[in-house]
Amino acid sequence: MTPKKQSKPAPRKAEALQEVAVSERELADVDRELIATAEEAQSDRTNASAADETQLTLDPLATAWTELDLRCPTCSIIHYVPICTFLNAQESPGLVQRLIAGHFNLKRCPICHKVEFVDYPFTYYDPAGKLAVQVRAEWEWHAGGGEEWYAARLEDFFERWAEYDVHIDVVFGPDQLVQRFLQPARVESRE
Repeated sequence: MTPKKQSKPAPRKAEALQEVAVSERELADVDRELIATAEEAQSDRTNASAADETQLTLDPLATAWTELDLRCPTCSIIHYVPICTFLNAQESPGLVQRLIAGHFNLKRCPICHKVEFVDYPFTYYDPAGKLAVQVRAEWEWHAGGGEEWYAARLEDFFERWAEYDVHIDVVFGPDQLVQRFLQPARVESRE
């Protein structure tokens, strides 16, 4: 007579036995500490994200920048260019001086080194002078919009600034901003 081989438990029975063993076993102290550390780290990340969002929404009138992909007209390379989209004069007096000097929102090609102005809309805000001016691209005025275009841009801008006590205007190109609002005699008369 040949001895009978002992058979292995059926796969379903083995899985069921493992599930029972796992459910009956309690977490080790080390496992509890790891879970607590992971939960704490997740809580810290959530709190940090909430703090970042709060910090971003606290000062909507701070100088702001964006980055654009622009093509160099000379060598045709595409490169990133930082552009100021909101200029707070009180917070960034150096940028105001660059604006007056004609060195504001310039781009320089990294290959051919050509420097040129980026005609991109931005807002100039002077809290001390209670002034908010939207600076639109100069070509918009010359493209046939004229007074109607100016009135439409001014109305849109007025709606956005309705809750602030500021003089509001729209100009086309930074030169108009400098001529109308940033000349020494005009700055003194507003104060």
